[in-house]
Amino acid sequence: MPTRVASANVLFKLAASAAEETLTTVLATEPDLVGLQEWYVSRAGLLRRTGDVTLVPSFGVLRLPARTPRYHWVATLGAGCVVGARSDRFDLLEGRSLLLSGLGRSERVDHPFNAEPPRIAAVGIFRDRATERTTAMISYHLVAGAQRGKSYDAGKPTLVARHLQEVSRLGALVAELQHAGHDVYATGDSNFDGFRLAGLTSSWDGREDQPGTIGRGKRKIDDVLGPGPATEVVLLRTPSDHRALMTVRET
Repeated sequence: MPTRVASANVLFKLAASAAEETLTTVLATEPDLVGLQEWYVSRAGLLRRTGDVTLVPSFGVLRLPARTPRYHWVATLGAGCVVGARSDRFDLLEGRSLLLSGLGRSERVDHPFNAEPPRIAAVGIFRDRATERTTAMISYHLVAGAQRGKSYDAGKPTLVARHLQEVSRLGALVAELQHAGHDVYATGDSNFDGFRLAGLTSSWDGREDQPGTIGRGKRKIDDVLGPGPATEVVLLRTPSDHRALMTVRET
């Protein structure tokens, strides 16, 4: 059966009303699985309007219930990554996070105190009642500024090393989850046009000439990577500076 997976980078500077409008636009496409980036814990209340929220990492299970949960959400306490799954199809088995990189030195002048914040991926493990299999959903947001043109920027070795470390840890996570027998989806903003992960297929494969997710060109830094090719990819315009993605895969 088809699985609809969405990914959206929701600019952290947006007012609450604009962030809610972005989420509403994405959920109106009725995705089975959702990945959000730049959705910090201050927006947890907006998530609770659509589902229950599990915060990670936490001592024990820190879960915010909802009266009418359409989605089960797993949100990181830091770094702004969130995964979600429809409650009428999926049961939440586990929510956790993975540190991709810690606090470090930045080579970008736009960052205060010359520092790069930690990057933390959100991970949700769900039981798919439609297929009787388990699905692992990852949301990531990798460091920006490491790419120049189509390659890494040799003039920014610190950022390049940081991005490579994040990619390595993300790839190891995918391999671990696949080895455990889960169907794995990785959604997010890699800040690298042409980004790929071993073991998964980019939604942009075969669609390189289509419009991108940021700016006016074909730069595609947001993606939904999953098991096999996407049969459909739709760009969604929202108040955010990134266009969101809705993708479909046959499972």
